[in-house]
Amino acid sequence: MAVVAVFNGYLVFAVIAAVTAGAQVCVAGAQWGQALAMGARPSLFAALFDLTGFLRARAPETHELVSRDGARLPLGVWHPADRSETGPVVVLVHGGGWAGGNWRQLRAYANWLADNGYRAVCISYRLAPPARWDVAPFDVIDAVRWVEAHAGELGVDPDRIALFGSSAGGHLALLAASLGEQPRPRAVVSMYGPVDLLSLYEALRRKRISPVGREVSPLVDFLGGTPHEVAERWEWSSPIAHVESAPARVCVVTGARDQWVPLETITPYMVAPELPTLVVLKRADHCFDLIWGSISAQTARFVVLEFLRQAFASR
Repeated sequence: MAVVAVFNGYLVFAVIAAVTAGAQVCVAGAQWGQALAMGARPSLFAALFDLTGFLRARAPETHELVSRDGARLPLGVWHPADRSETGPVVVLVHGGGWAGGNWRQLRAYANWLADNGYRAVCISYRLAPPARWDVAPFDVIDAVRWVEAHAGELGVDPDRIALFGSSAGGHLALLAASLGEQPRPRAVVSMYGPVDLLSLYEALRRKRISPVGREVSPLVDFLGGTPHEVAERWEWSSPIAHVESAPARVCVVTGARDQWVPLETITPYMVAPELPTLVVLKRADHCFDLIWGSISAQTARFVVLEFLRQAFASR
């Protein structure tokens, strides 16, 4: 009987493993098909073995900017191999729920952009708590101003600046670009960044991803209160409230299965005909690009390169 029980245990394990493997193959197949349909050619080797791009990132030039109210914020600059001519620059805004992370967080993206001929600048902004809704977007704007002011020494074309942000950084990039301050970036890329904070708050409360309401605490900390307590902050801090002032060239990349910034909270942003490119990656969750070689991450990078090429080519 014991032998049968052990055998049955292995059989159950084998069945579970087979079902899981089959599900993963189906997911990979759907993502691969989408990538090919979009013109991307993902690498199977990278999908299996390239877990992180951080390890390949070169050391950047480090600098410090002084914000409009005197805060000192570090940043890093990555240059392409050929620095003989001025070129476009991408300013990268890290995520972390408005409360964590630092400018090094997106170094894999910065290194990759430099490998593809762009200057890349990873920036800092002030983190919550305390509430940072009224300073963090302007830290991003001040970083864009710093890049413009140092365009000559960086080899940057000041007319070709783009913002790129992931998660909370995507939100700040969209918001900063839509507040009407100069210089305005030519284009914005938001990787799964929130656009309607009130809608996100309600969606996360319904989903109950984590216990005791912890899924909404980053929003409350960033804004300094709930929607009932500081409603005007929630409205002003949502990029959807400034959609008519947004740059004409916006690309939003998100996962169809994003649990932390659900797709239904992003799609209402796509209202103006000149806005933006929306790319929804099949079977992808929040932070899908942390696995650098995944099919979704490779597809997203293909989309971003194509978008930047077109945005910087046009006048």
